[in-house]
Amino acid sequence: MNERINNMLFLMEENQLDAFLVSKAENIRYLSGFTGGEDGRLLLSPGHCYIFTDSRYFEQVARECPDWELVESRPPGLEKLQRVSSGFTRLGVESHAISYNDYGELEQSLSAELVPLVNMVEKLRQIKDEDELQMMREAARIGDEVFSDLCRHKIAPGASERELASEIAYLLRRKGCDKEAFDTIALSGDNTALPHGRPGERRLVAGDMLTMDFGGFYSGYAADMTRTVAIGAAQGEFPSRYQAVLESQQLGVAMVKAGVTCRGVDKAVRNCLEQHGLGKYFQHSTGHSLGLEIHEGPSISARSEAVLKENMVVTVEPGIYIAGWGGIRIEDTVIVKSGGCEVITHSDKSLLII
Repeated sequence: MNERINNMLFLMEENQLDAFLVSKAENIRYLSGFTGGEDGRLLLSPGHCYIFTDSRYFEQVARECPDWELVESRPPGLEKLQRVSSGFTRLGVESHAISYNDYGELEQSLSAELVPLVNMVEKLRQIKDEDELQMMREAARIGDEVFSDLCRHKIAPGASERELASEIAYLLRRKGCDKEAFDTIALSGDNTALPHGRPGERRLVAGDMLTMDFGGFYSGYAADMTRTVAIGAAQGEFPSRYQAVLESQQLGVAMVKAGVTCRGVDKAVRNCLEQHGLGKYFQHSTGHSLGLEIHEGPSISARSEAVLKENMVVTVEPGIYIAGWGGIRIEDTVIVKSGGCEVITHSDKSLLII
């Protein structure tokens, strides 16, 4: 944690801040280790590290972040915040993480000038340390186990989308994840044309496509994967379209390395699908970063000017979505390295017929 605090203090100095108030739960966890961030705040200055929370969390603070100075106050704790910040002139505030009303109360209650800032801590979070990477590898390993169990025991004609999604959520927790990283997607038949469709009562029949997009948090860190399989038989244009999506996904993975632009990866993947006549069916970005949140910056998109750096963690997930027919998406989570990337989701990507 000391390195993270030092990095934060450096950013504060660059922005000429006397202190910085952290309100976002994931940022609180990143800087302090406190996992009850929804009911806490941090105040960081060169001389002090304060954590604000109430009596429900005193023992938790003692265990998770004993080096922080506990201020016994339920956030926003304006009176005690005013007391500990009385000597500050410029106070940085996560303007994207507090409400307009809370910002107004801070402005009225504190003598310091408030400096609204966006994504200060998130920029530090983009580069993962080895402990973070290990937790994400474990989250991905659990996801691979879940997929293997589903293919062996649960995916069969008659199973409903909702049943499969519920089974995925159950298995993620049973195998060690804290919770789902997002609402599991399990869609079949022409429902697979919905990139973010909700699992319903539709039951699998022979000849269906089945797309499953899921992941879990392990010790607070996420992994994410998508696989599309065939039920009983791969019919019609499904095999050729599957190979086209797989080719574009493998190209994207092969391009990921430190120094490459996010826009460049997205363009290459999109051009590959265009060459197969499928580009117009690719409706979202090629991928996103992840960590303490399932969607972090930078994104792997046509609009992103960001350059990939070593130990960023991103997804590569091209897909096609054709109304009245269905859709295919294939996704891996990868760690950016200097000469390429480390793929941490290892489930088979060849066309599986179950």
